[in-house]
Amino acid sequence: MTTAPRGGHPHHRLLGVGYGPSHLSMSALHASAGPAAAGTSLHFLESRDAFSWHPGMLLPGARMQVAFLKDLVTPRDPTSPYSFANYLVSKGRLEPFLNLGTLNPTRREYVDYFRWAADRLAGYVTYGNTAEAIRPVTGPDGRVTRLEVDHRGPDGTRHTVSADHVSLAPGGTPIVPPGVEPGTLRDGTVLHSSSFLGGIRPFHDRGRELPYRFLVVGAGQSAAEIFQYLAGEFPAADVTLAHRGFALMPANSSALANAIFDPASVDLFHGAGPERRRGILAELKATNYAAVDDEDITAVAGLLYDQQVHGGQRLHLSRFTELTGARTEDGLVTATLRDLLTGEERGERHDAVVLATGYDFREARGLLTGVDPYLLRDGDGELLVDRDYSVRTDESFAPRIFLHGAAEHTHGLTSTLLSLLAHRAGDILDAVLGTPAAGHQDLATPLFEGVHA
Repeated sequence: MTTAPRGGHPHHRLLGVGYGPSHLSMSALHASAGPAAAGTSLHFLESRDAFSWHPGMLLPGARMQVAFLKDLVTPRDPTSPYSFANYLVSKGRLEPFLNLGTLNPTRREYVDYFRWAADRLAGYVTYGNTAEAIRPVTGPDGRVTRLEVDHRGPDGTRHTVSADHVSLAPGGTPIVPPGVEPGTLRDGTVLHSSSFLGGIRPFHDRGRELPYRFLVVGAGQSAAEIFQYLAGEFPAADVTLAHRGFALMPANSSALANAIFDPASVDLFHGAGPERRRGILAELKATNYAAVDDEDITAVAGLLYDQQVHGGQRLHLSRFTELTGARTEDGLVTATLRDLLTGEERGERHDAVVLATGYDFREARGLLTGVDPYLLRDGDGELLVDRDYSVRTDESFAPRIFLHGAAEHTHGLTSTLLSLLAHRAGDILDAVLGTPAAGHQDLATPLFEGVHA
């Protein structure tokens, strides 16, 4: 529902930028809230033409790393019709799924669940529209009373919408090592994991049996999965996995370490000082970054051992290795690799280099340029973010700006993950629906109180 225009523009209580799982969860919780949310307008802008989530990494057999109960809604509203369990019922697969005895669906099935929910919540989102700027709107007293968001439609036409509050979940920007020339990404000789399946398709089309040379760069889950995929899909290819350490390190998925993904741990993390937060992030890095599930480490080791048994020489691990450059020459990519033990550099020719180098979630700050003078920062220049994921602002700024992903420094690892998806969306909804638009008073009773997991 769009409320009456303000300043000639459509107006919403909350406008969200990006429509991935974070805002899909918020839509689902809002739709399930009934009278508590009645009359409150939420809307989202998404630059893609339809809902999608990591389409480049929907590899056959790859499973989610979170339990299915940590879906869009269940931890905050287990009776919601938008749960994964209800999705299974609607598809006639509840019993067959339960018979598998797993908490972790395949990535392909979970994306199908997201799309199923997105289809039922289509009224919350406008696809094909890219947000370009956020501008403050001031009242007669000079206070900022609301925000205007400029966005561009698929035909290039510019539009503006206003909102009491804005929620930013534009996703992460693929990290590309500094020495990689931009042209290599355009010509397809260098691929980021975010576009892996589409980027590798031309090699399938040319012939799976050709003796390609592939280099995979990275030490995390995506790197291990891509290495296995290339080894299996291209049986004559030479595949090298290069990473900075001695070995792929296992993800710490123990029960006690995984408590970092509980809401209470976010409270603990947010209440700690900046130095202690940095220590916690370093200590628990192996629960998320540069870490691989045990079964995938075993699979990679099995491939290498099987090669020893049968005398092959096409699969390789390159330890203590850093990619420092990449350029295209005669249709191949020349990768410059540095040996971190000796400091020596060497050039290698490959048909393609795959960067499993992760994402930078600070992209949201590019949208904050127009309101930056009102945003408060700590001594390191980092945004101050309150527990409800809103950026702290000066007293003249009434709207709230909520961050998904770009709040790891204040909320911990879960800021970018699905683990607290429903809790994060619910916290923001509580703030939006329980607090008057004209100020930052204490929150009213949470909308979903009594059904928290």
